Amino acid sequence: MAAVSAAALSAGVAAQTVAQRAAPLAPPAPLASPAPVVLPHLTLSPELLAGLPRTTITAQDEGGKSATYSGVELDALLAKNGAPHGEAIRGRAVADYVVVRASDGYRAVFALVELDARFTNKVVLVADQRDGAPLGADGPFRLVVPDEKHHARWVRNAVEVEVRTAP
Repeated sequence: MAAVSAAALSAGVAAQTVAQRAAPLAPPAPLASPAPVVLPHLTLSPELLAGLPRTTITAQDEGGKSATYSGVELDALLAKNGAPHGEAIRGRAVADYVVVRASDGYRAVFALVELDARFTNKVVLVADQRDGAPLGADGPFRLVVPDEKHHARWVRNAVEVEVRTAP
C-alpha cells in the first residue's frame, strides 16, 4: 500500500509541476515611488559658512609639511542645509553621497555616512584658512581630509557641494 501511495504522490507532484510551468506568470507589482527628497546643492561662500562652528586641525600637506587649517566641518554644513543627518541616515539615505566640485571641474566623492559623526570619527573640513591666513591660490575654500594617505580628495578652490542619491 505504501508503494502505491508513493507512486500516486509522485504522479501528483509531476502533474502539479507541469501545471505550474504552463500557467503564465503575473508580472510583479510595480514598486511605489518614494516621495522625492530634495537634497542640497550648495555654492560655497563665506555667508554659507557663517554661524557654523569653526574647527581647526593640523595636517600634513601634499609636500609633507605640517599646516594648521581652519574652517567648517562638511558634516555640519550639510546638516544645516537639509542633508540627511544622524538618525535620518538609514534605509535609502545610506546610499546618499556628496560630490564636491572645484572651480576647474575637479571633483571628489564621499559617502554621506562617511561624514556623519554617528558613523565615523572622520573629519572633512571646508577650510578657508591655512596657518591663520586666507588660502590664497588654493582658495577661497579647500577641502581638507587629514586622515587620508593620499590627497586626491583635498579639493582646491572648492566651489560647490551637492548631495545625491545613488540609483
